[in-house]
Amino acid sequence: MRLQGVYKFHALTSVFFLPFALLFVLSGVAFLLGVNANSGAKIKKWHVEKGTKGDLEFLLKFLKAQKIALPSKLEPRTHKEDLIIGTPAYEIAFNPKKGEVQSIKRSFLGVLMQVHKGHAGVALKAFGVIFGVFLCFFYVSGLLMGFKRKNTASILSAFLLGVIVLGVLLALAL
Repeated sequence: MRLQGVYKFHALTSVFFLPFALLFVLSGVAFLLGVNANSGAKIKKWHVEKGTKGDLEFLLKFLKAQKIALPSKLEPRTHKEDLIIGTPAYEIAFNPKKGEVQSIKRSFLGVLMQVHKGHAGVALKAFGVIFGVFLCFFYVSGLLMGFKRKNTASILSAFLLGVIVLGVLLALAL
């Protein structure tokens, strides 16, 4: 691949993935600042008899009887002991052992946190993985461009400094 092809690949793919980078930066910084998926969420809880059969049929009957709005997606999934239906923006969880039904209406930031954690559907999860792979390609193509311009010493110095800073931070965290 000629250097011009590397430049074009680097420029076009990095601009294409820029929205993904911004999403993961914003949600990652929010996590570091203590925001979680339920920050600002409207959460309601209802109690049912403990040990109730934890299936979708029971949950749907309960929601209709209580006049609780159904989420747009009714495909059940499980997380720990909960049966969950819905989307990252609005989900309903049922825990038969606790005898608890819970609805969660998340804020936009809460939905972004769910995306960051990979809890927002197969397509977004797949693009998150693809973004991670391409992020590696961006670094490799950027290094190739830097080496071609005879910036080898400064590139290696910056890399070494990054390794040292990361090493010190990891050592302090242990």
